[in-house]
Amino acid sequence: MMSDKKTLETRGGGFFRPLNTLILLAVMVFWMLIGSIVSFYMPVKPGDKEIINVYIKYGYGFSQVMSALENENLLRNKKFFKFLLLPGEKYKKIKAGEYEMSRGMSSAAIMKKIIKGDVLRHRIVIPEGSDLMDIAAILSAKGLVDEEKFLKLAADRSFLKDIGIDYPSAEGFLFPDTYFFVIGEGEERIMKTMHARFVEKTDLDMKKIYSAGGRRLTGYSILKMASIIEKESKLDGERPLVASVFYNRMNSKENYQKKLESCATVRYGLNKKTGPLLNRHLRIDTPYNSYIYIGLPPTPICNPGLKSIHAALNPAKTNYRFFVIESDGAHTFSETLEQHNAAKRKNAGRQ
Repeated sequence: MMSDKKTLETRGGGFFRPLNTLILLAVMVFWMLIGSIVSFYMPVKPGDKEIINVYIKYGYGFSQVMSALENENLLRNKKFFKFLLLPGEKYKKIKAGEYEMSRGMSSAAIMKKIIKGDVLRHRIVIPEGSDLMDIAAILSAKGLVDEEKFLKLAADRSFLKDIGIDYPSAEGFLFPDTYFFVIGEGEERIMKTMHARFVEKTDLDMKKIYSAGGRRLTGYSILKMASIIEKESKLDGERPLVASVFYNRMNSKENYQKKLESCATVRYGLNKKTGPLLNRHLRIDTPYNSYIYIGLPPTPICNPGLKSIHAALNPAKTNYRFFVIESDGAHTFSETLEQHNAAKRKNAGRQ
């Protein structure tokens, strides 16, 4: 009997026989998986609402994405997070941008957020009449661009040509509007978006010849004129009148009367945005000084809105050749120099 019992035990292999071992391993794996799943849906710090801004930059690889999340201690189970993202290169669906997260979010919520691309979008308002330096400053203040890089890109002929601007500067081609940009988009994407908005809104063909104010002008020249109108008048009703003044000057028979004599062009050439413009400033030679040179400036001097573009295309029919600003921002328009000087005396100190 003892011999039979011994033989039976030997044949059975005890508790750790292969089948039992497999069952034990399966149970262990099962509970490990359950633990991982539970931890995946459990935050690092339940109830925590402190906002943490996480930046996933364009071009980030998987390890860089993981580092961005791990550095802020946002993941309860890093290995399981990786396990779910790596198969089938699911991580490639992650969207770049700035994310608002907290340690009160589960790994599941974080994964859903970065794959969906629920990024923080910054509302940016570019006012009509902003020039490139203004735009660069506005975007830089929100951390969206590097000012120097943005301005350098705005004069990069190769890049500009790639996005459809066959001119030496992006000035005039970045439409003033409200935008929603994501940190990390970069200078190129943002400039491309703003130019696309210009194309969409203006329908202005740069190479086409337009008839306006008794002149035949290319679309680019219309854009230059619109930029001057934008800077010289802030009242919508006056824009066609201001346009008529500049067209009348351009159409003068005498060369000395053809100069546009726009203070706005002088300011642009000198990069003088504030303070009084003195007679000595009018004598400084820059390509944009329309007190010295006849015709339109080399480029637009700002990024005009639709109303100024419309005024450049459809100026009022007048004999006005002069205007002077009044205290309320409106202008007094005159046909003769004598009338203009009288208006200046009346509004002394207001220009």
